[in-house]
Amino acid sequence: MTRTAESVGMKRGLFALSWPIFIDLFMHYFTIIINTYMVSMLSLEAVAEMTLGGQTFQFAFTIFNFVNIGICVCCAQALGNGNMSMVRRIVHMSFGLNIICGLIITALFFFGSYRVCDIMNIPEDIYDTSGKYVRLLSLIYLAECINLGCSSVLRAFGRTRDPMYVNISANFLVVFLNYFLLFGNFGAPKLGIYGAAISAIVARTISVFFLLYLLKKHTRLHLFPKFFFVVKAKILRQIFAISLPGAGEHLTWLLQFLFMSSIVGTFGYIAIATHGVYMQMSNLIILFSESIALGTEIIISHYAGAMHLSLAHKQLITSVKVGLLITICTVINIPLWMGDLVFSLFANDEAVFALARPIFYVSVILESGRILNVVIVNALRAVNDANFPLIMGMLSMWGVSVPIGCFCALYLNLGLLGVWIGFCCDECVRGLIMLWRWQSKVWVRKAVKNYRKNFKYRV
Repeated sequence: MTRTAESVGMKRGLFALSWPIFIDLFMHYFTIIINTYMVSMLSLEAVAEMTLGGQTFQFAFTIFNFVNIGICVCCAQALGNGNMSMVRRIVHMSFGLNIICGLIITALFFFGSYRVCDIMNIPEDIYDTSGKYVRLLSLIYLAECINLGCSSVLRAFGRTRDPMYVNISANFLVVFLNYFLLFGNFGAPKLGIYGAAISAIVARTISVFFLLYLLKKHTRLHLFPKFFFVVKAKILRQIFAISLPGAGEHLTWLLQFLFMSSIVGTFGYIAIATHGVYMQMSNLIILFSESIALGTEIIISHYAGAMHLSLAHKQLITSVKVGLLITICTVINIPLWMGDLVFSLFANDEAVFALARPIFYVSVILESGRILNVVIVNALRAVNDANFPLIMGMLSMWGVSVPIGCFCALYLNLGLLGVWIGFCCDECVRGLIMLWRWQSKVWVRKAVKNYRKNFKYRV
């Protein structure tokens, strides 16, 4: 075993890698809650004005994240192989890719902010403010993209705590600056939602410098800007072979979720509110699955690069068992025993609680299927079997989730519960199919092919 694979795969176990990722992901989610809460102190109209900006940020964050998933996997594979020459190339290209991607998205929303308002049918009374907020917030995207790139490389090296510390500090800085710029305290200008945007831009920009420092300190890689845009076609294809299928799968999920949400819209505002609030609670539960999946992905990527595929298989089985145990404990405690308490953080209506309670029981099965799906899909990407999850995702979401959800909701008159039964069936079907795919060992052939193509010789 190579020294790098051993240090990350053995000395840094699943828990050591995953818990900082969980906190990091949670802080991203928690920041949205804090900002919404602080802006709501101004007025409900201010919350509406910043909603479009939040949606554009989520869109940009999703694109940046999937670009950097490919970077993280490829970097971890090269580290597992001990190919530091390739690691240096991947890291330098990652900066070039993120700079280009960040500038494109910045230009898109800076110059097209009011066009986005038109597309999203923003009401006239908040049209101008929303457009200006989207334009101002677009200045954050270059820094955010570079931050995610640095975080991906650090995670590939097993340094999952570094992005966590920086992100926690950035969130505290956002809250601190909001206190001055959002409300105009201590003589600062009262900028409203524009102050919130400026706070986020300043915090993310400062984070870039800390992450660059940590990247240099803990990886001992020297960055040369002149090599950022030196493209190695083979490495670029390797990154996109992992990133693009993942982005396609997420886009497919988003489209089917929006379609089913439009069905929910026909059930009235109580169903819409319950659907939105339950999705927020579901996002909290998903964080456990995602953190375990990302930790597993890092370890298995190292094993794949070192061609220790038997260890990769053992790690996946261990991760699935741990994930199922944690997820089952979570969904039993949060939805079943603490459901009303958690829901009361977002809504205080007995009609909403009554509509949500049956979904709590569905979530026990849904989240068990989701942990299989999420963890194994990330493991398959780590061994370069990324196209299969995309194909099965498209077939299952539109062939299982949508038909079953519509049938249960509309023809069996189950309403919102029927929609979530459709989501549950999709997650369970895909989870079982992904487990079958892993057990079939088809991925071994793909991992070997990737090894021979990229790591058999030094680049």
